Amino acid sequence: MKLPSLNYLISNAKDSLLRFPLTIFSALITVIFGIYLIENEKIITNIFPYINIILCMGIGIPLFFCVTIISNKKQLNKNSSIFINLLATLILVAIFFTLPNKDSTKIKSMPYIKYTIYNITCHLLVSFIPFAFSKQLNAFWQYNKILFIRILTSLIYSGFIYVGLIIALTSLNLLFDIKIHEKLYMEFWIATMCFFNTWFFVSGIPKNFEELESIEDFPKGLKIFAQYVLLPLLGLYLLILYAYGTKILILWDWPKGIVSYLIIFVSVLGILAFLLLHPYGNQKENSWIKKVSRGYYFILFPLLIILFIAIFMRLNDYGITINRYIILILGIWLTLVCLYTAIGKTNIKFIPTSLAFLAILVSFGPWGMFSISEKSQVIRLKNILEQSKILVENKIQNETIWIKDSLPKLNSNSELKNEKRLTDSLHNEVKSILDYLDDHHGFSLLNKWYKQDVDSLVTILTNKNKDSYKYKEAEIYMKTLGLNYEHLDKVNNKSKINYTSSYNSIIKTVTGYDYLINFSKYNYNNDDKNICTFNIDSVDYNLIYTHTPIVKLFIENKNEKIEFKFKDLLNNLKQEFGNRPESVIPVSKMQVVSSNNKFEIKIQFHSIEMEAETKEIRFNNFIGEIFIKKKN
Repeated sequence: MKLPSLNYLISNAKDSLLRFPLTIFSALITVIFGIYLIENEKIITNIFPYINIILCMGIGIPLFFCVTIISNKKQLNKNSSIFINLLATLILVAIFFTLPNKDSTKIKSMPYIKYTIYNITCHLLVSFIPFAFSKQLNAFWQYNKILFIRILTSLIYSGFIYVGLIIALTSLNLLFDIKIHEKLYMEFWIATMCFFNTWFFVSGIPKNFEELESIEDFPKGLKIFAQYVLLPLLGLYLLILYAYGTKILILWDWPKGIVSYLIIFVSVLGILAFLLLHPYGNQKENSWIKKVSRGYYFILFPLLIILFIAIFMRLNDYGITINRYIILILGIWLTLVCLYTAIGKTNIKFIPTSLAFLAILVSFGPWGMFSISEKSQVIRLKNILEQSKILVENKIQNETIWIKDSLPKLNSNSELKNEKRLTDSLHNEVKSILDYLDDHHGFSLLNKWYKQDVDSLVTILTNKNKDSYKYKEAEIYMKTLGLNYEHLDKVNNKSKINYTSSYNSIIKTVTGYDYLINFSKYNYNNDDKNICTFNIDSVDYNLIYTHTPIVKLFIENKNEKIEFKFKDLLNNLKQEFGNRPESVIPVSKMQVVSSNNKFEIKIQFHSIEMEAETKEIRFNNFIGEIFIKKKN
């Protein structure tokens, strides 16, 4: 086999650049901003605009690729090509302005979920855009075969180039003691896997799509991979899922939520396998492929029934969320694919085309995943609050009224009065719903329930100094409901308490003391009461705590014991800061002192974590220092 000359490689690279300029430019911009972020991460005060540019250019790679393919396939004139490229650019600009632009943005996850959907849709478009309105099935398969092989090849080349560069840098460091800038490793990764990988990939894309229809080159390696790797795995997974279905029928043990994900994974794996094998089925010696392919879709029907049972059980118990909506839509799409194939249709373009159409359809509008999931969770929350009489005629009863003069700290003249109206399980459901709304949708549909303008409270409380306690928006809404923002453990009835002192105030010198002993005691898995051991003048001392029958803290050796008023410290902390401190505590308030005829001792805590059970307190960890001064 004759290797390509250097001139040929340069010429091919140049042709690729001229053919896919905006695709390669998008990859270049992604690399430039990625490297800039890596080099300046410590001095950039707001990284979101840079990340958003990287994300938009990342989606620009497949988007501009599709635009170029359309221009080539339709042989558009210069003005038409400029127009659709401008349209694609406007789409990227619109996506940019939908992404969070600063750290204080209230809802961060939903824009990125939408971005992910758009990115997946663009990559699906790449797979069928040249043949969207064509009946050339062989050309469609050959084109996707080329894409598949180019992806694998470009990843292999990019990977080897990256590994080679890393070995070269490491060799310079080891052999010549040349100090290598550590960030170069990540920067080379971005450059090779984004810029070189993209350029190399597009250089192998055919120019004449019409010629693909007449190609009858079906690689044996692809058939071997699909037939002897994918199909056996598929058979194994189907056997496992059918065994699970049999267990359901015998034990009447209804399906668990995770089975939905497994069924979708197995279904997609089978679709991929039979897409790869599709043209081989037209050969006489491989006539079994068509029969097995069609039979596979019939085999999927019982599994899809299990999927729908599992997802509807979750929907009935916990309402619709974005994840459950996506699972439901994928289940519907798989059902459509199975029905389409079962009636004898063989147009394989239907698979990526229908999936791309559904992805776009469910990403917006009142029928979309975001609108439906938000309304479902708000209705679920409303039903819980109405049944418990916390919400009456769309108004919160016993709403916690916050003292505005105490902001940005939450203080109220009344306690949380609605706590006893809910069982532990319903309390946890309310917290779960509010956390979900906080992460994905916000609270615009809830604001009308409150007398106060809770949104303005959120703005004040979330824009505080960095050293202060950071309120979650869900926490503010839940406490204003008159409920504690905590997950209640129904089984163990435990309530975790964690007091943490301000590390900015920790004394760094030991002036006036002769010894400083640091301690860090974690006691999650045993009942060892010894916090630490230290030695002074060849005598071993132990810092010990007890929680039964009463809470005690003391230092002892064989002959003496020095006790500290530790219980008084805990009572003072509880009285001043409660069981849920909303800020770090001054270190001066987390100290105990004691003495005997030899020593004056101060113990300073940085963290005290415990669980208050029904009858006793159980300590999980202590972190702090012991200051010891000898008496003359």
